[in-house]
Amino acid sequence: MIKKTIFLVFILFGYLAAAQIPKTEVAVDTKIFPKENVQLSINSNLLLAGELHQYKAYNLNTSNRKSTLSTVLYVSMRNENDSVVFSHKLKLKNGTANGDFFIPSSLKTGVYRLMGYTNFSRNNSQDAFVEKSIYVINSFVKSEKISGKQIDTVFVKKESVPNPQQSLNSQLDKFLITTDKSSYGFREKVVINIENTTGSNRGNYVLSVRKINPVEISDSPTKEFNNKSSEIFYIPEIRGEIISGVVFSKTDNRPVPNKEVSLTIPGKDYIFKIAKTNSNGRFFFSIPEGYNAEKSIVQLNGTPANVANFNLVLSQNNFNLGESETSFLKLDPEMKEWLQERSVQMQIENAYYDTKKDSILKNETNVPFYSNLGTLFLLDDYTHFPTVKETFVEVVTLAAIRGSGSDSRFVVNNEYDPNGTAKFNDIPPLVLMDGMQILNNEDLINYNAREIESIRVINKPYRYGPKIFSGIIAVETKKGDFTPAKKEGYIEELNLPPAVKTKKYFRPDYSEKSVNARIPDYRVQLLWQPDIDFSKDATSISFYTSDVTGIFEILMEGYSEDGMFITTKNYFIVAGN
Repeated sequence: MIKKTIFLVFILFGYLAAAQIPKTEVAVDTKIFPKENVQLSINSNLLLAGELHQYKAYNLNTSNRKSTLSTVLYVSMRNENDSVVFSHKLKLKNGTANGDFFIPSSLKTGVYRLMGYTNFSRNNSQDAFVEKSIYVINSFVKSEKISGKQIDTVFVKKESVPNPQQSLNSQLDKFLITTDKSSYGFREKVVINIENTTGSNRGNYVLSVRKINPVEISDSPTKEFNNKSSEIFYIPEIRGEIISGVVFSKTDNRPVPNKEVSLTIPGKDYIFKIAKTNSNGRFFFSIPEGYNAEKSIVQLNGTPANVANFNLVLSQNNFNLGESETSFLKLDPEMKEWLQERSVQMQIENAYYDTKKDSILKNETNVPFYSNLGTLFLLDDYTHFPTVKETFVEVVTLAAIRGSGSDSRFVVNNEYDPNGTAKFNDIPPLVLMDGMQILNNEDLINYNAREIESIRVINKPYRYGPKIFSGIIAVETKKGDFTPAKKEGYIEELNLPPAVKTKKYFRPDYSEKSVNARIPDYRVQLLWQPDIDFSKDATSISFYTSDVTGIFEILMEGYSEDGMFITTKNYFIVAGN
């Protein structure tokens, strides 16, 4: 109910025009909106270059229950100069999302900041984002000489690992984790049994099984971030990610209302949107669909002569933390042997990457907004004509080109009218080419007709977004890669990385007829299962050990439906054969 109320407030006051707006433009007291914050679970806070960093994010309300307000969450890793190492966009499902990042060999040894947030959580004064320190050791590059003060130095020293016989479940009254054995050999099957001891802790959890690093890190807590953007209100991305901007007049540099703007995210299953600027010249696009393209096109609608008088400025939603005090990692010399062994193991693992790849799940295919309406002309079924004009005369009988040169225009025909004139032909049809709106008709007319695969014509009036069209002419090329020439000011290219794809992580199967029997296995992360929905009183999960000996930690943590953070651990030994 809260989510619907907030949505209606924004619709009524017309403020869904940008992902961020000045608070002076919000017609209601922003304090009425519920807060949300993000929390993170990670597979390890100490990683070597060449390892996979895995994380799970939780979007919560003030009671630590799942928040269903935002549908998009952001996770990034930054160095102490606030330079972004990676930035992920994630689609939230049931209030959670997960991803991973391969630590490259180019990343220097040092302290990094992993942060997670939603666009709406940026309104919080104290907890605008969650931050965790990540310590990266690059064993491939010689460490730089430490020149800072001892107070700025993070010491990483060797320590003994806990005795698994003395380290049982940390919260026996919540969950009970047991294994079928306490010690295993190489490539042996492990069965974990998880029991919900009270039956009241149903929720969403992550299960991680990883070898314990024989290290201790001495570091001070991360200092608090003071949110200085108190005059800005960040709109929740309720239906999907928000792309926004403002249209300005070149004459007086003032925002211009009632201007139409179109967005195309290209691809075989392209996404096309139209928006109109509000009284403050702002426009927005809400994108719930999944996509794969890295770049998109935003166009100011109108004839080339008209739109040349305006500037289209896209909003930048960067979250700048500013520089922090530089910290240095000082490694204990006694760690040398462990680092060398782990480095060799990682290189062998990465050499067999192609045989151990995770499975990436595909996005659902986006159906064009007009679906299968109208008539489809597959040009290979007809005689090919050298020009687009001839093709429209001889093949595409439901549409036509009138005029010539810069005065040319497209019209749709009505086959039931004696004169062939369609309704609303005094307004132009929507002309698309590979999902790009054609605003300069010569771009299509002068295109090589032999490179066009199909033309779909909908010869009835069609309302899409804020505008009515006399019909739709949708052209698809054989390569599917048409883009209009970038025109500074009113046609802008937008870097729009897609959301992180859902993965099914690789898990070897060492049963009798295993095809993996001859492949080296030096995994220290034996299991990462980021989405355990505990709706039952007990569950059982199995996996196989690797060729690595040592003490392994079973960690399950997450939030119950009642908002309680629960973490439970247990241990087992891999002693070899």
